Amino acid sequence: MSDRQYCELSTVKRLLRSAGVRESRVRFSDAYKGLEADGDNTGTIMLSGVSFLDEYSAHETFTFTFTSSTAFSVSGDVLGFIGTGVISSLFTASGKFTVPSANWAGTAVSGDKVYITANSDISNDDGDAFIDDATKLINASLENKFGTLANVTFYSDLTATIPDAISLACVRFAAYEIFNSIFTPTTEVGSPVEKWNDLANRSLEVYVEGHGIGPIWRSRVQKITEIGIAGIDDGVIETDNLTDAENKVYYR
Repeated sequence: MSDRQYCELSTVKRLLRSAGVRESRVRFSDAYKGLEADGDNTGTIMLSGVSFLDEYSAHETFTFTFTSSTAFSVSGDVLGFIGTGVISSLFTASGKFTVPSANWAGTAVSGDKVYITANSDISNDDGDAFIDDATKLINASLENKFGTLANVTFYSDLTATIPDAISLACVRFAAYEIFNSIFTPTTEVGSPVEKWNDLANRSLEVYVEGHGIGPIWRSRVQKITEIGIAGIDDGVIETDNLTDAENKVYYR
């Protein structure tokens, strides 16, 4: 990943949840639905939720089937058998989710079932990768403008404040690419999705236009050894290469 990302995934998620054409349908790793106990259960066992991992994304229903008052097995309607656990310990479904023991309440009876359906379109890790791509795109524009990223104070200084225009561009570049990677690009008139890309480019343009480094001036020690007279003779200028100490670069 880049040395520094210019926006946070939480801000990109907020934009993707904003009112518009279909943005609310972009769901990340922590999205789920249908968390419920089976209607035929004879016990009172309840599950308050699971913790989906940042690397995970899928649409799948997981069933916790109790084999005793404390033990259960887990299976998915796509993947099949996942593993076994007990309510008194942390359960981990490798690469998918964890269930802390504190999330269980009530008492189970053998045969009781609890369901939860993962409902994510993209993982948090992939969301961060899109932000990294947006950051690299911005860096390419900055490097083209300033010649080197060494002239960009917030590039490598992790304590420097990221300019608002840069952060705004990063959020909208990332949201635009995430949305269009999941759904067919919208053609609706006035779609906010298309405006995200336009606003991102404009924000970046505004920043680089207002932060040029200006022309470079070089100081030189006096090397004129003879002043010329117009129409009579030329002057003489010393042309030996100057040492580094005699050459300094100043940015306006």
